[in-house]
Amino acid sequence: MNAADLELPNMDSPDELRALGFTGFRTVASLREESAVSVPATAGVWIVIRDAASVPHFLPRSTGAEWRGMDPTETPDALAARWVPRACVLYVAEAAGPGVRALLQQRVKRFLRFGSGRNVAHWSGRFGWQLAGASALRISWWPLPAADARVTTRRLLDAFVERHGMTPFANDAGDDDA
Repeated sequence: MNAADLELPNMDSPDELRALGFTGFRTVASLREESAVSVPATAGVWIVIRDAASVPHFLPRSTGAEWRGMDPTETPDALAARWVPRACVLYVAEAAGPGVRALLQQRVKRFLRFGSGRNVAHWSGRFGWQLAGASALRISWWPLPAADARVTTRRLLDAFVERHGMTPFANDAGDDDA
């Protein structure tokens, strides 16, 4: 696969994401219950999606952990300004190594632990943990070689911004996925 030549769909539905190559589509609750063992321990791209098309409800406090003295909680107004209407994709991230901690399974595990209030390194994606019903969010993955994962993540984010005029809700341009 040449990630640079890949034609990207609109990413507006789980079916479009499946056609692209994403699999899994497991809820946060089910991944927590199984300790994310269904997520492959390989490089790739992973996403968080929300099935509900309704207007979100934001919690007054994030369930995410404080990290290095920083509180992940944002004001409801700041979260509302980040919300992307009609987008099912909330977060796009890469797991491109090197090392086991940078592979899909470990990145997803860290994301889940952070959202459970555990003090682990996964500040990126933190806005998703202030959504009511976050346990129903779905996580999907697309195993790819590390170099393709990096390129594909960038292309997916660029395509999202081109379509919606902003990054996915839980992506922050200043994040480095830590």
